[in-house]
Amino acid sequence: GRSVALQDFPAAAVAALEVYKSSSAWRLAGGIAGLVNVRSRRPFDFEGLEIAGSVRGTYANQSESYDPNADILVSNRWNTGVGEVGALVNLSYTSLEYLDSVRWDGGVVGEITDQSADPALAGARFPDAVGVFYGTGERWRPSANVALQWRPNDKLELYVDGLYQGYRGKITDRQFVVPLYGADTTFDNVVLRPGGDVQSLTLTNGLRPEMWQGANTGRTDTWQAAIGGVYTSGPVEWSFDLARTDSTYTFSSYSFDTAFVSTPVADIDFDVPRENGGVEFSFRDFDATDPANYIYRGLFDRRFEGHGDDIQARTDVKFSTGSALFPEVRFGLRYVDRDASYENGERYLNQEDLRIPLTDMPVELTLVQPGFHGSDVQPFRTWVTPTYDSLRENIEELRAIAGFDPGDPAIIPEQTFLANEKAWTGYGQTDFAFNVGVPVEGDIGLRIVATEVTVDGTTRDTVDGVEVFTPVVETSRYTDLLPSLNMRFLLSDTLQFRLAANQTRTRPNFGQLNPGLFVSPNPDSSGLRTANGGNIDLKPIESVNYDATLEYYFGETGSATLGVFRREVDGFIVNVTEDIDDPVYGDLRVTRPQNLDAAVVQGVEAAFTTFLDYDFVPGWARHFGVQVNGTYLEGDLPFLSKYSYNLVGMYENGPVSARLAYNLRTKFETNVLDEYIDDVARLDFSASYSPNDHVTVAFDASNILGEPFRSFFDYGEGLYPRDVRREETIYSLALRYRY
Repeated sequence: GRSVALQDFPAAAVAALEVYKSSSAWRLAGGIAGLVNVRSRRPFDFEGLEIAGSVRGTYANQSESYDPNADILVSNRWNTGVGEVGALVNLSYTSLEYLDSVRWDGGVVGEITDQSADPALAGARFPDAVGVFYGTGERWRPSANVALQWRPNDKLELYVDGLYQGYRGKITDRQFVVPLYGADTTFDNVVLRPGGDVQSLTLTNGLRPEMWQGANTGRTDTWQAAIGGVYTSGPVEWSFDLARTDSTYTFSSYSFDTAFVSTPVADIDFDVPRENGGVEFSFRDFDATDPANYIYRGLFDRRFEGHGDDIQARTDVKFSTGSALFPEVRFGLRYVDRDASYENGERYLNQEDLRIPLTDMPVELTLVQPGFHGSDVQPFRTWVTPTYDSLRENIEELRAIAGFDPGDPAIIPEQTFLANEKAWTGYGQTDFAFNVGVPVEGDIGLRIVATEVTVDGTTRDTVDGVEVFTPVVETSRYTDLLPSLNMRFLLSDTLQFRLAANQTRTRPNFGQLNPGLFVSPNPDSSGLRTANGGNIDLKPIESVNYDATLEYYFGETGSATLGVFRREVDGFIVNVTEDIDDPVYGDLRVTRPQNLDAAVVQGVEAAFTTFLDYDFVPGWARHFGVQVNGTYLEGDLPFLSKYSYNLVGMYENGPVSARLAYNLRTKFETNVLDEYIDDVARLDFSASYSPNDHVTVAFDASNILGEPFRSFFDYGEGLYPRDVRREETIYSLALRYRY
């Protein structure tokens, strides 16, 4: 892709997160909502020798795991015979073992058709399947950055930056599915809810429950290097930067499928009236902890690799004119050449008809670690499964049982794609300042971006019921004129008014342009095969953005702001899912990205912050503060919450600092099967104590409330919960040192 994962940046390596709500011509082209610049540290950030580090231990309440984290930074600068020189080294290691527990109803609704003994039940609707999913695993991230700076004289400064970011993942996801369909399925004890659809039932003679166990590994290695400098002579400042990035992600997946030997009677409530609702199910007279009650069902074997690299160069000139009306002028050039590639190999064989006892397979068996800690819903929480290590260690024996060739699956040519993007940018901008009864200052500019994108992939068609794969190479070229205007009206020493207008263009990710279609090797819980692909005809997202903000600064720590904004968005990209009748696979559920029609997103935001450091407040209370902000949003696009707000309580008193932060985001719609996400709330706490200038002890707690994530789907005549997911609450204790 063209973006970075912020979680890959260790906090110790970040000097600042610079957030720009609106663009100026000299900044990189941002997205619809602005731009975030992650700035790493350099030795001239410090006065001299700097040694800083931390050790941190975390505890996750769902996985019940303890994990170490550590970082160290060493930096210094020296005056030498060739000028001032600085060097910095920063190393970091973070890790986390996690367990996210999900109870889910299937996303397709069926009907009762065979309960002739009770005509009132005919046509009553219910989800097609229920189940439990455990998203489990371990992930750790090593990183390192080095920086060198040289200032030979007062006019010139040069730097060299190097950054390595790594990701390692050991992913052990597990799924348990209870299908609610089948030719011989009968339902008893059916309870209808208001509206006539099913609240709960007892399932008899259905399809046997099925499971899969993943044994996956993921790895990312990203290398970045840059060289640049700044030269200042009188009113002119000239800067340049040449950078190279290379990133590779590899993934290996072994999915081992099992099933019950028979179908036990199941009691199912699709939306319990307890706790946070959602499905609850259990089995009668069936020992799910006995390995003899399982058979082997199939093996999925996959590996893929994604690679991206770029080279980018820019040069900028800033000129102080001495003019009161136009005090500063900027202009510059930038060139970027990006490459991306994707290779995938996969194979699957269903062998359930052999009915091989699970105990006969060359794997070590264990019970799934149960989840849903802190909940009394869902009594069925564990089942028999192979261990992660035995699947990885015995994969060649499992491949032989499936009849696969030894080694990793071969790359599938029709699922391979290459992409290249070249972009040439030029901009010009001038600051301005004048007085119209009140002082006004700002900037106006134009950024011109010429882009050329080439995608080399394979399209899938069907001719007379046979798949036909056709190589395709498509090149698109377009040029964008991106104007920007920012103005600030200084109404008084404490009151100012801002206006901003700009145009942005956000390109699709390379993966979204991949013309290939990947069809799943086996049907999902509804009996449908699913397929995912890209769209070579995707267009960039265009947006015209307007902002107006009134800001009042009533004290050293106090401010109040009120803003309105409008985004005129054309071509917003979403994944669209539709069911088609495929000549090869029959019913096929296909998901591809598409551009949406033009839409408007607009709203109001307000913020207030202050410490209670006022003369009329008692002395003890002056150490407390508060931050409040909220946003009202409206627009005909998915993923938009109408309301979101943050409430933060603060305390600062000498060596003691503390924050308690509450965030709420109201429900928002997705674009998948008429789903929406319910309100999401989080409460976080952080506190630190610094007995001296060198040592700090810090405690953090995130997601204290542990309120589950909940989604729902609308089937046209009512709602059923889709997912109820319990996520980790994480506590950490850290010791930080600085010299």
